[in-house]
Parts: sequence; C-alpha cells; structure tokens
Amino acid sequence: MERFNVTTSPTSDLDFWSDEVLLNPYPHYKNLRDAGSAVWLRRHSAWAITRHASVREALLNGEVFSSARGCMMNDATNRAMEGVMLCSDDPGHRQLRRVFARPLMPAALAPLKARLKRLAEQRVDILLERKKFDAVSDLAHLLPLTVVTELVGLSDEGKANMLSWAAGIFNAFGPDTHQRTLSGVAIMQQAFVYLRTLTRDSLDPSGWGAALLNAADRGEVSPESAKAMLMDYLAPSLDTTINATSGAMWLFARHFEQWQKLKDDPDLIPQAIDEVLRLESPIRAFSRFITRDYELDGIALPANGRALMLYACANRDERRYVDPEAFDIERNARDHVAFGYGTHMCAGMHLARLEISVLLETLAHKVDRLHLIEAHRGSNNTLWGFSRLDVAAEAA
Repeated sequence: MERFNVTTSPTSDLDFWSDEVLLNPYPHYKNLRDAGSAVWLRRHSAWAITRHASVREALLNGEVFSSARGCMMNDATNRAMEGVMLCSDDPGHRQLRRVFARPLMPAALAPLKARLKRLAEQRVDILLERKKFDAVSDLAHLLPLTVVTELVGLSDEGKANMLSWAAGIFNAFGPDTHQRTLSGVAIMQQAFVYLRTLTRDSLDPSGWGAALLNAADRGEVSPESAKAMLMDYLAPSLDTTINATSGAMWLFARHFEQWQKLKDDPDLIPQAIDEVLRLESPIRAFSRFITRDYELDGIALPANGRALMLYACANRDERRYVDPEAFDIERNARDHVAFGYGTHMCAGMHLARLEISVLLETLAHKVDRLHLIEAHRGSNNTLWGFSRLDVAAEAA
C-alpha cells in the first residue's frame, strides 16, 4: 500500500480539544466529514475517523485498530489503563467482558425496573410541584447516583467521589499538551489510589464490586483487573447516562411536536432513545492504535499511528442519515455508534437504556409539556453534555 503522503491525504489544523471545539463541535465535525473519511490532525499527529461507515469499519477491525495500546491520547493514561477492559483486545477482552457484563444483561436487570420506576415517579412528582428545575442535577443524576453506586456496593468514600472521579478520568483521555488533561490525570490518580487500597470488607458483599473480587478468587480474572473494572462500572454508567438523559430533556423541551408524539405513543421510547443518543452522543471520541498499514476508504493509514473514532461526528453523517441535524423520534437510528460498535460496544448499554426509558415513561405520563429556560454546556475532553439545564414542566 502507498505510504501516507501529507500532500495527498486530507489534513486539518483543528485543535480537537480546544474550548472552541468542545463547546461548539458540530460545525467542526461537518468540516472533518466533508474533508474525508480519515483526516490527519496535524496538531495531534493522529487520524480522525469521521464518517459513519468508516467508524463502523474501523471498530469492527480490532486487529488493525487496537485497544491494547490504550484508547487515550497521552502515554500516562494509557500506561495507567493497561490491562483494563477498555484497553484490551480479544481474546483477553472477551474474558474480562464476560465477567464484567453478568449483572448488566437484560435478564439480570429486569428486577431493577420496579425500583427505578418508584424512584422516578417520586422525583418527577416533586419536580412538578416546583415547576422549574435543573434537569441535570435534579433529574438526570437521580438513577445513576442513587442506584448504580449502590449496586456496585462501594464504600461511602467511593460513592461520594465517583462523579468527580469519572469526569476527571474522561478528561485524562486527552493529549497532555492541554491543562484539562493534566488536571484529569491528577484526579484519575486519586481514583486509582482508592481502588488499589480498597478492601473486600469495605464492599457490599452482595454488590457488583464484590462479585468481581469473587471472580478473581476463582481465577476468572486477575485481582488487578477485578479492581480496575470497578471503575468501568462507574465512570461509563454515570456520566454517559446523565448526559444522555439531560440531552433528551433538552431536545424534547425544544421540540414540542416530538414530545407530543412520545406522549401519544410511548412505544416510540426505544426509537426516541436511539435518536437522542445519535444527536447528543455522550462520548466524543476514543482513540485506537494502528497496528499495520491499512487503507480506509481509499486513504492510506500507516502503521504505528493513532486513530480517533469520532462517534459524535459519525452519528450526524449526511451520508447515512437524511437531514441528520433534525430530531425525529420516528427515525430508525438503531445503527448509531454512540455506544461504540463491535467487540467494544458499551457493556452497560442495557442499563443506560433501562434508566432513560424509565424516566421517559414517567415523564410522558405525568408531564404535558417541557419548556427550556437556560442551558449551559459542560467542558470535558471526552464527554458531551450539559453542566446545567434549567427547564419548566407543565403537569399533565
């Protein structure tokens, strides 16, 4: 295959982790998609994989686009994450995932729905009495912070710090030329100290965390991997679900006709969740290591480089979705890549769907209309979502 040639391959000077891009990414994503399926980011010495088809192709090819050399853009975080589920390839990844995913399968989660429903109904009733509320802290935080941290069975210290630790870890995914990344690395180190010093006695013996340690006792995973996977339960299960939930509130508050469709036909909730995830993808991008020369859509990617899988960019690809900027809950968007694709597809997606579904079911029954008051985006190297979302709700 012809080697990479900067004069013939699509290139960009975009700083993917600048405040400008973090807070208003979509025009930049479009420019990257228009430039090509793979675009060389000169500032970061990495390829941006931009289009829906190209992202799916790359994610399906774990032999070429490897996770085992880390999914982050700096060496410190990649070293710290060595051997964890996110940063591993099959067959080792498959074994870790088999243990990790046991409590996250639909059958295992089914008994949880009644409790989630009770919590959602109680909270929505309180918020309707107030009429105005922050959809992030008052609503989107509810189920992940109340239920997920309890199910994992962490100590009080872990529960109290999980949200800030998770946001810091996702910031640590960026390049070390950015202060936001360096701050995230420091927070990540605090979280890993907690995990390394965690004792079995500090875990709920019936929780998911204790089950990981029990699996290590049986030799199914290493003790180090078992503790590292505790963070896998919490970081993805908190921020991503919170951001998707608040994204749904923002979209429905701005599109009353779509909210009315959902109220008229709650069977549309699964499709609505896919459409929310497509438009408001909670994860911007993860990187992969290119193990050998590879041609992607006619563009030569050389071995030993980095490729960024731009999930949020791919989910608005005009080549895949008609009128991709539009919010349409009747759209078939099941093939979105917000949860990733292939072997590393998000193991917690069934839990995320369950939590969002329960909230939407409750809101559709109890809320006639949502009104957007004020929205503030958060700034994170990896996450896309709101730091605050003030809305008003009219009771049905």
